[in-house]
Amino acid sequence: MTQVMKPRTRLAREERREQIVDAAIALFAGRDPAGVTFEEIAEAAGVSRALVYNYFGDRHGLVEAMYCRSVDELDRRVGAALSATRGLRDALAASVRVHLTFAAEAPAAYRHAAGEIAFPRQRELEALRVEKLAGAFGGTMQATLLARGVLSSVQDMVLWWMDRGGLEPDDALKVIASYLNGGIAAVRALGVNLTPTWPVPV
Repeated sequence: MTQVMKPRTRLAREERREQIVDAAIALFAGRDPAGVTFEEIAEAAGVSRALVYNYFGDRHGLVEAMYCRSVDELDRRVGAALSATRGLRDALAASVRVHLTFAAEAPAAYRHAAGEIAFPRQRELEALRVEKLAGAFGGTMQATLLARGVLSSVQDMVLWWMDRGGLEPDDALKVIASYLNGGIAAVRALGVNLTPTWPVPV
């Protein structure tokens, strides 16, 4: 009987935690982060304020959880798209399309994935994303520098597209993908050895 109850308890806890993160992402959308209170988040999630503190500790912990949730979803979508591609050019285009689609469908979540709200471990977690991408480019110091540029460029350009509007997704895709391909070609022209593994997880 105990073995049956433990998974249910864990699952209920995980569900409540995800419910709080969902509520927080929705409440932070388009608002000054400092103006969003734990009381509001707790009410929107249907839990007590004490439970929000219990799960996340403080605002930084909650923002980190929103970042991780959003990055995980973005990575899942990118991975699914890359499974059907062949070649670096196709991979970059597929990845950029996912970023644009995710930004259009879940703008608040995309802003969290792009790190618009700072938290203490942000640089550390972003570095892990860069390392993953750098490994796909060969894992050298040059690959790491390139990976940093690719990731920040995609996110900054997609955020600009979100904020400005007026440009169709396919047109934005062409510009961003062309920019990335041109940059990678220029790095290779310098004699830098980039040996991408497959797939490249932008």
